[in-house]
Amino acid sequence: MKYQVLLTERISPVGIAMLESSAKVIIAPSPSDVDLSPLVGEADALLIRSTNLNSAVMEAGRKLKVIGRHGIGLDNIDIPAATGLGIQVVNTPGANTNAVAEHALWAMMHCAKNFNRAEKALRGGKFSVAGSLPGLVQKFGYCTLELKAKSLGLIGFGRIARRLSEFARCLQMDIKAYDPLVPDEAFQALGVRRVGTIVEGITEADFVSLHVPYMKETHHLIGEKQLAQMKREAFLINTSRGGIVDEAALFKALKEKKIAGAALDVFEKEPPPADLPFFGLDNVIVTPHMAAMTDLALINMAVDVSRGILDALEGKKPEFLANPEVWEKRRR
Repeated sequence: MKYQVLLTERISPVGIAMLESSAKVIIAPSPSDVDLSPLVGEADALLIRSTNLNSAVMEAGRKLKVIGRHGIGLDNIDIPAATGLGIQVVNTPGANTNAVAEHALWAMMHCAKNFNRAEKALRGGKFSVAGSLPGLVQKFGYCTLELKAKSLGLIGFGRIARRLSEFARCLQMDIKAYDPLVPDEAFQALGVRRVGTIVEGITEADFVSLHVPYMKETHHLIGEKQLAQMKREAFLINTSRGGIVDEAALFKALKEKKIAGAALDVFEKEPPPADLPFFGLDNVIVTPHMAAMTDLALINMAVDVSRGILDALEGKKPEFLANPEVWEKRRR
């Protein structure tokens, strides 16, 4: 084979087959630096998922031409370091849009319908007493919310947030969004009210859903101050990145019932520790960074990242290239 592609973890067989059509594929025992360092030296391409890629591993990849990110976020790759080493970086920005938007909608519904507490109570026998179930639901305080006419505040208005707004529109929710980088036309096309500040996006919203990339500017974008500006009846949904939310401030707000609840698919430290404080709260839904782990999204991400890697190796400009200056320099 002309090329060698090193995978830090397995991807869909569809993507592996694409790569194997032009390259030898090697799958590392684990994504740790210890396991990657001995293998990356002979690799022309490196495909990673969401674990952090140490710059030392890049430097050890003396033949590396491209790094493929199986997913959207690039916060786990030192892009300037890759650029300095002449390594192209590709990702899959549209591959999991629908999957993550569906998960965010599910999270909103899960919060609104009180599933966590109600199911736990039912399994625990709380409803095994005299009375009608609907009457007991009301008596015990497990009544739920309808999303119709509720307010959804979107922080960030990229692909996923826009798809979520389409779902929310079908449910007749009132939608507002904050994103200074998106043109007015995008908001107007979906009938979403544009707001000029994060405060406007979260104040009076029944659900606040986060859809921004993680970077220095968005670290702890939602902290004690922002949480204090949310309604007590409001829920926070985070399917973006854990570092966008100050977890200590959120834990305090949830424990003191300053907001109604939260649904978290991502955490500041991943994998999270077994004693993560959120695990002890019944007004938090936690899932293990699984929003994009659907049947279709896994294939889409594998196909897109494999295509990007092969294009880079064959001297074509990849469609989703994070550092185009490297390709321009190589072309010259």
